[in-house]
Amino acid sequence: MADGYTHVSAADVERRERKGGGPSSQDFAGAVGSEHMTCRVWIFHPGDQMAYHRHHEQEELYHLISGGPQEMLIEGDVVIINDLDWIRVGKDTTRRIQNTSDRDATWLVIGAPPGSGITDGIRIDPETGEEIPRT
Repeated sequence: MADGYTHVSAADVERRERKGGGPSSQDFAGAVGSEHMTCRVWIFHPGDQMAYHRHHEQEELYHLISGGPQEMLIEGDVVIINDLDWIRVGKDTTRRIQNTSDRDATWLVIGAPPGSGITDGIRIDPETGEEIPRT
C-alpha cells in the first residue's frame, strides 16, 4: 500500500459472523489496507467468549467501548474492564475476553505487528495451560 491515508465508513466494512456463533467482528485494518497492525471491532453477546490464546509476535491493545463492566482472563487472573478502559496485553501472555454479563459488549482490539493472521494465535487450555493443537 502506498503511503498516505485510506478512509472508510464503518457502514461499508463487512461484519463477519463466526461459524457456530460467538462474537462477530469488523476488520477495519483490512478495510483500509493496513500492513503493520490489525484493528477489529468485536461485538460480544451475553455468554460469548474468545478462545484463551496468546501470540508469539503480537501484542494487543484492548479498549472496551461499551457494555461494561466486562471480564478478561489474563494469565489465569480475572481482570474487570469498565467502559472506556484500555488494556495492553504483551506477546506470549494468555488472554481471553469473556462476556459474563446480560448485555452486549463492544470492544476495539488493535494488534501489532499483524503476524500471520489467525495462525499466529496459539490456543491455550485455561485449565492446564497446555497448547491446543489446531484441527
